[in-house]
Amino acid sequence: NGMTKIDLEEYLQNQLEVGWGRLDLAALALAYEVEDGVGLENLCDELSSWKVIPGIRQTSLKLGGRLLTLSKRLFADSLTELVLTQPHHAVVFGVVGKRSGIELRSLLLAYAQGTIMNQLVAATRCMSLSPEQAQEILVKVQPFITARVSSVIDSPSASFFSATPAADIRAHQQAFLYTRLFQS
Repeated sequence: NGMTKIDLEEYLQNQLEVGWGRLDLAALALAYEVEDGVGLENLCDELSSWKVIPGIRQTSLKLGGRLLTLSKRLFADSLTELVLTQPHHAVVFGVVGKRSGIELRSLLLAYAQGTIMNQLVAATRCMSLSPEQAQEILVKVQPFITARVSSVIDSPSASFFSATPAADIRAHQQAFLYTRLFQS
């Protein structure tokens, strides 16, 4: 694919700055504050509008649906009434985290860290990147994670957007490749 370790590091920094680091973290923070099912449904609808690439949107919905199902089994008392027709991962993460008593900053940091880790694990399988190099990148992006989380906490609504057209085009093209490493 021609991507280098430095390219990957820049890509992850860009995703934090203007991609999922804005959109998903803002959705999580907004979900954390919403008290009713209608508000959560509206938030999920708006998040679906921002996730225009079907593969990205469907992945978010599948992960969110799985998290919601598992959380209902584990925390049945506090989640039985929660029904979402579009259970986006970040929204469900925010609701479950709040109802579990996790502070917003910690929840945002955990979500961002997990998302970066997932991307780095995939990169070690798809490109010439060792686990040690992935760890180096993870350390280098920590200040970007912290800055993005602080920005989202300051103004979740202002952060609720994404602007990664090149990455979106590539993600859309991936669904039509003859040979793929991952199903979407």
